[in-house]
Amino acid sequence: MWVCNRCDTENSDTHGYCIECGIPKPKPSDNHCSNPDCEHHNETLENPEQKYCGFCGAMTTYWKKIEDMC
Repeated sequence: MWVCNRCDTENSDTHGYCIECGIPKPKPSDNHCSNPDCEHHNETLENPEQKYCGFCGAMTTYWKKIEDMC
């Protein structure tokens, strides 16, 4: 089961889109803390767009990519 990020509807794992609002199922995240000294550095974050590590405050790899583009 997965829960829609927009409307909080529970959906079957076999569904690729939310049955309530139609947005696509979130793709697995590869976002993690960018600080190699953080003990949570290698843990994948649930939120693929999380900007900062909740344990050490460093930028996540997602946010670092965005910042590097500017």
